[in-house]
Amino acid sequence: MTRGPGRSTYARLIEAAWEELREHGFKGARLDRIAARAGVTKGALYHHFPDKRSLALTTLVETMGREIDELWIQPLAFEGDPLPRITAGLIRYIATGTACTHRSLPGLIADLAAHDPAAHLLMSERLAHWRKRLGAALTRARHAGFVHADIDCEAAAVFILSAWEGCRETVRYAHFSTLSSCGQELLRYIGALRGPLDAPASALSGSSPAHFIDTHSGMA
Repeated sequence: MTRGPGRSTYARLIEAAWEELREHGFKGARLDRIAARAGVTKGALYHHFPDKRSLALTTLVETMGREIDELWIQPLAFEGDPLPRITAGLIRYIATGTACTHRSLPGLIADLAAHDPAAHLLMSERLAHWRKRLGAALTRARHAGFVHADIDCEAAAVFILSAWEGCRETVRYAHFSTLSSCGQELLRYIGALRGPLDAPASALSGSSPAHFIDTHSGMA
């Protein structure tokens, strides 16, 4: 896939590298394929990044953060009950099917760290930062009454991200139904966080997690 001229070369390279890394991992990624995906020459690629390690590390830092923000952080930034938004986002992500073929974030980090140990510390710091952001967002929702008062929000954030990424890594070697089953359990866990102000009437009320995963995915 090539990118049109409307986006900057840097942005197109990051997007293309993200796709390449998720499909092939760090070891299997090739700069010539990344340049072709981005619609640029290898010379243009080297103008922005001196080597594959630099491109991969920059891509992981920028794109992983964006994905985590979209799936887990942004839904908690709005007024009102955030849990249905998280649930809906998770269901939409499962429905795309990309989690079945694309490497998980921990898998990508481990792949890069195996070839560049110095990258491990930076990525660990980034993951810790994102877990703290999710924990803080859940804490705000708890103060507003949408998350149960007894929930340890930092521990919940660690569990949610770890469960999701662990499931994504496992499903690469299994049938889609594995992702569906894991997603259902994670949705049940998120539902169990609900506090007394959580309104029962939402876009997802009245149906089980399995119903929405199966209906939206068409793959189970």
